[in-house]
Amino acid sequence: MTSATPTTAPTIADVLAGEVSDLQPFHGFGGLHGGLAAGLLLRDARRAAGPDRQPVETTVHFLRPSLAVPTIDSTLLLDGRSTTIATSSATAGGTVTTTATSVLSAPREAATPTVSAPLPQGLIPLDRAEPFVIPPEFVPISTRMQVRPATEALPFTGAPHPRLAAWIRLVEPVPDPYERLLLLADTLPPSYAAILTEMHLVPSARITVRFTPAVATTPFEWVLVSAETGEAGHDGWLSEELTIWSADGTQLATSSQLRAVR
Repeated sequence: MTSATPTTAPTIADVLAGEVSDLQPFHGFGGLHGGLAAGLLLRDARRAAGPDRQPVETTVHFLRPSLAVPTIDSTLLLDGRSTTIATSSATAGGTVTTTATSVLSAPREAATPTVSAPLPQGLIPLDRAEPFVIPPEFVPISTRMQVRPATEALPFTGAPHPRLAAWIRLVEPVPDPYERLLLLADTLPPSYAAILTEMHLVPSARITVRFTPAVATTPFEWVLVSAETGEAGHDGWLSEELTIWSADGTQLATSSQLRAVR
């Protein structure tokens, strides 16, 4: 990576393009934001797969915080007539920090029934949702995002159910919709935090995002992200499911995360 132009503040798009040397303004908790790291890996997987392949799903494992600019490498495990599977890794300081496996496919129309989830009922609509400020001293990249909770429950308020939902958008352009969705999928605070009353870190060890075909054709800015913890064990691990819609109700992605409670 080379340094961004000194007279221009670097952006998320600059990081994705490999033009930023100082990643600290783009940190989440303790290192490079997970969705941004996922975007870097997916971009390289798409480069390796070729321009005729669209992302279907990507699974990212976070091995350790990324504090320095990573080197990205991708290998094709399968390069079939309709499906490509790529593995990617990010290495910083001689250590692998993040890995991903991405499934990509040639665009096609299947002659089979489709299934999609509608927008949930009973949530606070976008025009009445109040802003929620994530402290930038904990999450520096949060200054580049806007979050408006769509539920009365907030993190660490002792709510009865581990569910959170919010309207979220980026305040700077990220032209590629798949990379933008990866950032948005990893912006909502952990849904498990809704039932907590004391501060705990609940970092992701693994995130899987399945992109719907609508991502390729649906313009979106604000999205609704709804998340629920389906299981949390006494071993300190939990599983979380997320769904993402555009503001007009088009389902864009589903996601699952494996998290640890610290």
